[in-house]
Amino acid sequence: MAEIIIMPKLGFNMSEGKLVCWYKKEGDSVTKGEPVFSIETDKTSIDIEATADGVFRKKFIEAGDSVEVTLPIAIIAGAEENIEEQIREVERALGRGQNQAAAAEQSVDAEVPDHIEASESATFTRQPEQADFMKITPRARRKAKELGLNLESVALTGTGYQGGICEKDILAYAHAHRVKITPVAQKLAEAEGISAEEVTGSGIRGKITKRDVIDTIAARTETGERKTGTAADLQEAYGTPENEQSGRYTPDGKEISEILPYSGVRKIIGDRLSESKFTAPHLYFTQKINLERLLDLRKEVNGALPQKTSVTDYIAKAVIIALQKYPEMNSSLIGDRIEKYKSVNLGIAVAAPGGLIVPVIKNAEKKTLAELSGEAGIYIEKARTGKLRPEEYSGGTFSISNLGMFGIENFTAIINPPEVGILAISATKDEPFVVTGSDGEKQLSIKPMMNVTLSVDHRVVDGLLAARFVTEVKRLLEQPIELML
Repeated sequence: MAEIIIMPKLGFNMSEGKLVCWYKKEGDSVTKGEPVFSIETDKTSIDIEATADGVFRKKFIEAGDSVEVTLPIAIIAGAEENIEEQIREVERALGRGQNQAAAAEQSVDAEVPDHIEASESATFTRQPEQADFMKITPRARRKAKELGLNLESVALTGTGYQGGICEKDILAYAHAHRVKITPVAQKLAEAEGISAEEVTGSGIRGKITKRDVIDTIAARTETGERKTGTAADLQEAYGTPENEQSGRYTPDGKEISEILPYSGVRKIIGDRLSESKFTAPHLYFTQKINLERLLDLRKEVNGALPQKTSVTDYIAKAVIIALQKYPEMNSSLIGDRIEKYKSVNLGIAVAAPGGLIVPVIKNAEKKTLAELSGEAGIYIEKARTGKLRPEEYSGGTFSISNLGMFGIENFTAIINPPEVGILAISATKDEPFVVTGSDGEKQLSIKPMMNVTLSVDHRVVDGLLAARFVTEVKRLLEQPIELML
């Protein structure tokens, strides 16, 4: 029996998923339990497994497309099974879901966007048949948004399946109503007698770049439309950009080497941290800690245990003990209430390829130092390889961020909402330190010193409480035997 695959909802705040890649192509056999596709959530990439045996019959989105959670994206069925009805069902569902999303985003008026230049004959009236349902692919929907086209206000003719609007229809419309070209590409096109309307732009918002013009010239040479010169001649004469990004300029003349979309995980991280920084009034407390005893203890422990411990493991243990002593720090601001927790779910910030991610050690107060070290090692490795599951990076009550391994001597961290605190850990450096002897005399010595800075949400945490908490962390790290009890 045919099974419709949907975009899964993998987190409470997840509203849409972005397809990273398909592991199957249409016609491939599928076995229950094997990965079929990978999606990008708000934190990492997750492989989604098949829930039934069959054949991968039909896909409705491509890599890079984003759709709302629970919307259908593919069909698995028997090799000879008739799936026409399921295809129609999916198309109806995708059309409704996207139309609702577009309606929420787009303005109700029918004015032409400022950056879309229409010819005199262009029509900007909403098509009657679009009132309740618009058949458009996710890729076309995304391209229209990139180009600033208001789908409710422009007349589009679909050339896709059953008259649906596809990406090339969006590009054709944008190309017909506005042609944008870089200065370098414009000069090259004029020198070769090429109209900009003949060139398909690959730049942002369909802008024509130097590469696009060179490709057009090369195509003319191959088809005989251009009698002199070869592709190699063109490259020698004009130079071929190293990548499709080159040849772009800012309005004030700066050449752009690369343009990257501010989207996906990077945008989500930016949005969350911006919300935290500008919503929660941050207050900072710094302590300088002498790690001499801790480093000596760690050396002894690592000599006795098969698994080596890190300095971060000891700091994590100290933070856990301090949170139990000051439970107000182990809390969250949820709407108009403050929730204090018995469970200490400690987040450890990790720099992953897709951006910062914070795996969470659940019920950390119940774990020994060795257990914390082992679990942290597993999570950090999974974070760096993009293998964390949603439940492994959610539900934190307090976080730590360690940049000591990069030699950073001091920094402040932004709180991970809805938590109320985060501890920033800097590098350990040998520094002059005043030692007071039993006779009261003071001597200058060299000690391994480390700065830690506590960031707290001042709406929930008062300065005195924060000072006591970070001082308790300092005490535990300077008398580390308590961490082993």
